[in-house]
Amino acid sequence: MTLQVTALSKQISGRPIIQDINFEWAPGEIIGLVGRNGVGKTTLFRTMMNHYVPEAGQLTIDGEDVQQTPQLQQQLFFIDTQYNFLSTYRLWELPRFFGTVYPQFDEKRFMALIQRFKLDANSQYRRLSKGMRALVNLILALTSNATYIILDEPFDGLDVIVRENIATMVIDEVADQRKGFLISSHDLNELDGLSDRVLLLKNSQLVHDYNLEEVRARAKKIQLVLNDKVIPDVIKQQGKLIRVSGRVLVVVITDYTPAIDQELKALHPVLFEELPLTLEDLFRANLAHDTGYQMMK
Repeated sequence: MTLQVTALSKQISGRPIIQDINFEWAPGEIIGLVGRNGVGKTTLFRTMMNHYVPEAGQLTIDGEDVQQTPQLQQQLFFIDTQYNFLSTYRLWELPRFFGTVYPQFDEKRFMALIQRFKLDANSQYRRLSKGMRALVNLILALTSNATYIILDEPFDGLDVIVRENIATMVIDEVADQRKGFLISSHDLNELDGLSDRVLLLKNSQLVHDYNLEEVRARAKKIQLVLNDKVIPDVIKQQGKLIRVSGRVLVVVITDYTPAIDQELKALHPVLFEELPLTLEDLFRANLAHDTGYQMMK
């Protein structure tokens, strides 16, 4: 089973919010979605869920248009954190509400998870803390038994314990290859430990689709201490400086080859050290200019 977004576009008040979005998503994949505030991440989610009617494009599951086959919508799950109808519901009432939309909703598992995390089933959703609402949202997503689960900033403002619980549950859930997750987040460290791929939205368009395993296989992060303060041409041409402190350079080279290795070592650096490469490093090296984030002065 594969979900495919094809040429999806949406305007609001005559202004393009997302334009010509294309990507595929399969069960077992965790995809991170990054981009600046206002770039269209939530609009993309709402359009995928048919909360918004697109100007163009379609979303298909195994080749079937979801708009033309409404029951396929049961394979998608998304709770809009800004606009939803959960506020007055008590937790024990939520399975009844979601069960009308998701016939495979697992009420028994929902209540078991509520008890596991010591949540009061009689509490109103709106009375919960931000972190507990995020946890309940994830529990609803998992117990809906939808195949494709969309999470919009699930880690925003949460304490470390709740964040770890959410991350662990997501990883456990994809282990059997039956569910996939699409997660937007400003926390690149969280996505680093979760994502198989990262999509980048810029100026209303999807401009990069990175397979992190493939990128890491080619890329290296190197710390160099040189004999002078001149930045060598090989670094200017082949790398992205992410930190400079006197003669100490930290550079990410996204396509590291034996030839580049020889050129760097031919400089006879005082220090040549490979450092662990993170998603934030890749973001700075590959995406900083694309997103408008300033990397360095």
